[in-house]
Amino acid sequence: MKLFEIIKQAKDELAERFDASEPYRSDLIHEIADSSVPVYNHDLITLAYNDMNLAVDEPELGPAFDGTPTPCNIIAANVYEAIANELYQTLYELEKEVA
Repeated sequence: MKLFEIIKQAKDELAERFDASEPYRSDLIHEIADSSVPVYNHDLITLAYNDMNLAVDEPELGPAFDGTPTPCNIIAANVYEAIANELYQTLYELEKEVA
């Protein structure tokens, strides 16, 4: 699976679950992003193989999972941040539609 496919699925889930009356919509973004990050090392390495920035960029939030700066934890954190950033943009667009 490629990152853009994971992001597409996450955006679709956000669109399905979007509720304009929910005051804590950012919680939904983090829930979806968190559940969208692959947990298997093979999947994370494959994502990084297809997008080297996932392996070499320093994540703003620090390494994922237990916080140990292993390659897979860094990749997972960068995947999480990429998904969350796209979801925030999608949330903005969804909010504009109902405004």
